[in-house]
Amino acid sequence: MLADLGETAAPGVLKLIRLLEERYGASEYLDSGHNPARRAPVLVIRLPLYEDAEVGVPLNKRDISLYVRDRTCVGKRLREVVSADKVAKVYPRDGKPTSSVYQSPYLRPSASNEILMLKLEPDDLEPVLAAFFGDSGKALAAPASGVAVGAGASIEPPRGNRPPLTEEEFAALLERQSEIGRAGEGLVILDEQARLRRCGCPKPEDYVLRIAESDVGRGYDVASTWPGEERYIEVKTTTRAGSDFFLTANERAVLGELGERAWIYRVEADGNHDGKIVARLNNPMRKISEAHMTPVVWRVPNCVFDGEG
Repeated sequence: MLADLGETAAPGVLKLIRLLEERYGASEYLDSGHNPARRAPVLVIRLPLYEDAEVGVPLNKRDISLYVRDRTCVGKRLREVVSADKVAKVYPRDGKPTSSVYQSPYLRPSASNEILMLKLEPDDLEPVLAAFFGDSGKALAAPASGVAVGAGASIEPPRGNRPPLTEEEFAALLERQSEIGRAGEGLVILDEQARLRRCGCPKPEDYVLRIAESDVGRGYDVASTWPGEERYIEVKTTTRAGSDFFLTANERAVLGELGERAWIYRVEADGNHDGKIVARLNNPMRKISEAHMTPVVWRVPNCVFDGEG
């Protein structure tokens, strides 16, 4: 990857990139922001195993720097575990970061998304990455299933390619997903109010309701009820363009019953309460074929335990 960029970098920087690849599954390298007039372009690295988290790595020839969110992947503040002398800058307090970092939706600083520029030593890399991602990353480097281990060694149960989550980390992940979902619903409400206003509705805010706030089992998230322009909208929000989405059995049934009044809106959010609606699908259950749906959860009756000891 560095050869493709035509750049050399300090051994500590190469170590940082190797750790991101081997322990944390880095596999996507975005625009480095290379500029011949600059000495050190910044590589923005995406971590698909961590909800598409991103970090910025300047390809310095001596020092090791890292751009990273202050809010870690498990909802903690990185500044609470990293010594203050390692924090060179805090954005947006200290202005704007380098352009490639600022152009990253994940790393773009805001009042609710502070970005740190850390100055690190080689020995800092492993504990800082472990603090940000919430684990040691060793699950990705563990022996494959079936590989022999030494006598007396413990064998961990299989757990896929993603490092394990503690209960606290899982709760933080759910909270982040909930925040993203609410942000998507908010965008749809504003968009629908604007649509009704264009249709002549005098008070669109009286006709557009966030149903998910009070009844998560209704089968849709937003109800737009102005007569003649009714829409019942299921909002599917993502932070990654082109990703799949999920429908529950209840959503399928309700959207099918609503027919032409049913819609699915696809929202791409950047995690900072900003985003856009990228697609709208009317009468979705008539247009989504069974071939495009894959069952991922099965209902099992409790009677399977009858007679078991």
